[in-house]
This record gives sequence, C-alpha cells and structure tokens, in this order.
Amino acid sequence: MTKQPHNTAVLLGSASFVFLNFGLPVRADELGMDALAIGGTYTVFTATLLLLRPLVGICLDRFGRRWFFSGAFVFYALAMTVFSGLEGVGGFYLGRFLQGIGAALMWVTARTIVADTNPASQYAEAMGALTASSVRGSMFGAFFGFTLLGFLPMATAWQWAFAGYALAALGALLWSLRSVPESRPLAQASETDDNPLPRTRAFWQVLLIVFLTSFATTLVEPIYLLMLRHKFDVGAQLLAAVFLPAGLVYALLPRYAGRWADRYSRPWLVVIGVTAAALVTASMPMLPALSLVAASYIFFACGWAVASPALEGMTASFANTHNRGRVMGAKEAASGVGAAVGPLLGGALYEYVSVVSAFWLNGLVLILAAAMTLYSFLVSARQDDAAA
Repeated sequence: MTKQPHNTAVLLGSASFVFLNFGLPVRADELGMDALAIGGTYTVFTATLLLLRPLVGICLDRFGRRWFFSGAFVFYALAMTVFSGLEGVGGFYLGRFLQGIGAALMWVTARTIVADTNPASQYAEAMGALTASSVRGSMFGAFFGFTLLGFLPMATAWQWAFAGYALAALGALLWSLRSVPESRPLAQASETDDNPLPRTRAFWQVLLIVFLTSFATTLVEPIYLLMLRHKFDVGAQLLAAVFLPAGLVYALLPRYAGRWADRYSRPWLVVIGVTAAALVTASMPMLPALSLVAASYIFFACGWAVASPALEGMTASFANTHNRGRVMGAKEAASGVGAAVGPLLGGALYEYVSVVSAFWLNGLVLILAAAMTLYSFLVSARQDDAAA
C-alpha cells in the first residue's frame, strides 16, 4: 500500500468525533432539549451531508481533489469554534451545519484519493486504514476532552475541549496544504463527462445496502447514550470508559479486516460484520449491567470494523479512472439519506413509543442488509459460473 499522507490530516481533523458524539446528547439533555430535538441536531448534520456529497463528487471529477480536501478543515475549524462559543439549540444546529460541510468535503475526497492512489486489489485495506486513522484521532481527542471533564464543570470543559479541536482542525489544514498532493488523473473534460455513474444492478444494490446500514446505525446514534445514562444513572465520563475498549478495537482492526476482505471475500465480510452488529444492538436495552454493555460493544465494534472497509471496497470497485468522485459521492449520498432519516425516527420512537423499539428496528434492518448482501453475492457468483 502506498504512502497515505491524507490519513494524517484525517487523524487531526477527527479529534472531536468521539467527544462530540458522547457529549452532545448529554450536554443537550442538561440544557433541557428532549430526544426529538437532540435527534434534530443529527438530522441537520446528515441533511447537510446529503445535499453536498453528490455535488462534491462531481466537482472532484471536474476540478481535482486537493483543494476540496483542504477546504474541509476550514469548515471543521469553524464548527469547533461555534461549539466552543455558543450553547443551546441555535449553537448546536449551526455547529452541526458547519461540521456537515466539512464532513462532506473530507470523506468524499479522502475516499476518492484512496481509490486514486491504491490498486483495486487493496481498496478495502486502504479504506480500513483511513477509517483507523480517523478513529485514532478521535480517541486522542476523547482523552483530551474527558480529561478536561474530570477537572472542570461540563460547560467549561465543553468550551475548552472544542477550542482545542479547532486548533487540531487548523493543524490538519496546514498539513494537507503542505503534504497532500493532487491525485486526480489527467483527463480532458469530455472524458470525465463520458463516465457517469455505473448503471449495473450490482452497483445500485450496493448503494441500497449502504443506505440500510446507515439508516439502522443512526436510528440509535442520538439515543443509546441517553438510554444508558437514564437506565444506569451515570455520567458522560463513565459512559466513555465503558466504550473505550470498543474504540480501541475500532482504531486497530479496520485495516487488517480490509486486508482480509481484499484477500478472501468482501461480501462475506459485510455479511458477518453487519449480522454481529445487529445482534448486539438489538440486545443492548436488555443488558442488566454496564459491564455487559462494555463487553457486548466490543463485538459491535468488531462487526463494524469488519464490515465497513469491505463495503467501501465493494463500492470503490465499481469506479473507473474518471468517475471516482461521483461514485464515492453517490455512496456517501446513499449513506446520508439513511443518516438523515434515522435520527429523527429513532428519537421519535424513543420519546413516544418505547425505549427498545428503535434498537429492535435497528437489528431488523441490519439483518435485512446482511441478507441482501448475501443474496447479491450468490447471484453474482452464479452469473460468473454461467459465464465461465
């Protein structure tokens, strides 16, 4: 696998991810926001991604990668500054909007760069290495944020943590400008225009699987911390400690899992990983102790660490030299559609139906995604046998 300088920028730009995911629901709950309003902050973020990702993909194919990648960290720095200085619904929503712009730019571009700079036989491994870099950055950032939380009140720790994350985003900007070269293959505009999205059934099936997994995951993203906090009456620091082992797994495993997917079978790794995640999430509300939650979440992290790079490698394999930006933008858009719907529905189910309903729906949808992946793989294998 070639040298990946963009991974360092992604590591720095990801510093806020864990602390924000843990801290936002808890901080919003302290400020009196209900589950539906908290879910709305996730929908603002994902709706921004949904609108921008396809456009970013088109622009990458037309104008190149480098400046869009660096621009991501400008918006991340602005978002972290807003989180540091503003509180309440308005601050959360504005910060999530700016963060959504940064995420749309960073992830579509980074994954397109990965496809540019690695052979197709190593796509899953390289995508796994990218994911691992992001998780490592977010774990370092979490250590910083939760250390502050141990010595300062939540409101003060929140402000100082996000000031630090803004500086990390500026560091990512400087690193990207200095070290990340342009990776777009040379092409005439007509060559790019003549390479639209693939029209094969298999490609659209993969996008549907991406949608389902994203929808299912974000059903519980804004509420699982609320559920655990209210069920066990614990604070954000103890919850972070519960999920720390799983975070370490996710920081290390994706690259190796991607290598296995490239070597053996990407679809089978998706089936195994998604099924494991489904079983863990569906059972989480019934677990009677935080220690069992921590143990089960390790299996959840293993499942997603196995499935994610394999699914990204499957998507990238449909791209050619001149439409990679659009292919990766379409994949991110499919993920964004699911992520825009999931949080609001999950919050509404939690608030108005039952605590467990969103978790059970998550499990059912993930099992459906695994079944679709298996079916698509078996159909493809039969077609290959018939062609031989």
